[in-house]
Amino acid sequence: MITNNSPPSPLFLQRECISMHVGQAGAQMGNACWELYCLEHGIQPDGQMPSDKTIGGGDDSFNTFFSETGAGKHVPRAVFVDLEPTVIDEVRTGTYRQLFHPEQLITGKEDAANNYALISAEKAYHEQLSVAEITNACFEPANQMVKCDPRHGKYMACCLLYRGDVVPKDVNSAIATIKTKRTIQFVDWCPTGFKVGINYQPPTVVPGGDLAKVQRAVCIMFEYD
Repeated sequence: MITNNSPPSPLFLQRECISMHVGQAGAQMGNACWELYCLEHGIQPDGQMPSDKTIGGGDDSFNTFFSETGAGKHVPRAVFVDLEPTVIDEVRTGTYRQLFHPEQLITGKEDAANNYALISAEKAYHEQLSVAEITNACFEPANQMVKCDPRHGKYMACCLLYRGDVVPKDVNSAIATIKTKRTIQFVDWCPTGFKVGINYQPPTVVPGGDLAKVQRAVCIMFEYD
């Protein structure tokens, strides 16, 4: 009798491929891929293999992508991850919902459509903008609620409404600086242009909201040609 005690050839070693599907596109593509894998290898939507299929007698390459449980169920070697549950819920409730273990489907409670850095509201006072700074910010195109660039035309009227720790002296100084800028021009028949309102009550914030409390704020309304 000849006994071969040498290790098995690397050609016969079973390899495992773990797939990670991240985000909306990744989850949707992964859902379609695993449906295709099941159809290609004859695996049922519940992970079971048909009884007439010989295990180990044919192509067992699917074991690279599927893990077989003690009950004979084939589970994808995959993880689905998303910040919000909508897309992965389609997997949880779809035709192949029994194919995956619940721990393979990981979701958060909100999406990434608007990703902003969140800090403690108590630390918001590390940067308090002056009256001049918030006034200048009002005239920046990126801060407008409509898509327009006022630098390419002329103002007909402008109203600045301040709240909080604001005094007329600072407002007059800020407006005087604004008037020196060539990018901010008024029509000839209305050279003064500015109307100002001051409310000394600081801006109110909703408890538990995503806006921090500030000492001062300003809102601009203008007519533009």
